[in-house]
Amino acid sequence: MKDIIFEKEYSVNSINININKHLGLFGMLGILQDVSTIHAELLGLGFEYMAKSNSFWVLTQQRLKMDHWPTWQDVVNVRTWPRGANGLKANRDFEIFLNDKKIGECVTTYMVIDGNTRKPVRADLGDEIQKACPSDVLDFEPEKVLVPETATLKKTIEVRNSDLDMNNHVNNTKYSQWILDTIPLEFHRSMKLLDFDINFISEARLGELIDIYSISDDTSNAPYLESFYKGIRKSDGKIVFAARIRAIPK
Repeated sequence: MKDIIFEKEYSVNSINININKHLGLFGMLGILQDVSTIHAELLGLGFEYMAKSNSFWVLTQQRLKMDHWPTWQDVVNVRTWPRGANGLKANRDFEIFLNDKKIGECVTTYMVIDGNTRKPVRADLGDEIQKACPSDVLDFEPEKVLVPETATLKKTIEVRNSDLDMNNHVNNTKYSQWILDTIPLEFHRSMKLLDFDINFISEARLGELIDIYSISDDTSNAPYLESFYKGIRKSDGKIVFAARIRAIPK
């Protein structure tokens, strides 16, 4: 078995920076997805292994907390490990470093889906990996996001070929892109994201229309601006995802 804790460096380059020449939410989530996919393969729990039993991992919840966003030409180091499996769920932790200083943390929750029934089955990492999972884990978990009913429609998107991943699912990073595309450009320029929470609730399929709703709470006494987002499938009214962003002025 490969090391239970895995590290990988990533360059912040012209491919993944945003309009502010920083690594943004979409780019950061892509890096986290990449490092977790590589580590799962090294542990023998990746795509090819799961395909043998006609099953696959799906991300159900994610929470990212950032103190500082790297800039163009920075090099970040991402450290990740599985927490272990508990029934239907398995969590994975991430720490993000810049120049040996921790600038962010993330926790993700995964489930295993049966390829035939499309229903969750018990997540099994195997005894060796389960026993090797560190006991020292991050002190938070993804939260259930409750979007206020007063959220209003901002945009309708169609699920496209380019949204799909190798499991023929919408890539989890695409949901953040849909959210970011509903936010006014001035918000992107003037606000710094602190916390991103997302729940993946039902599967979005190719060709489906998804209505994106949002609402911001600028009346609370919190030191941050909190905004909520949800995607609703137009054909049946089911919620596809729910998300929350907390941000402060730069």
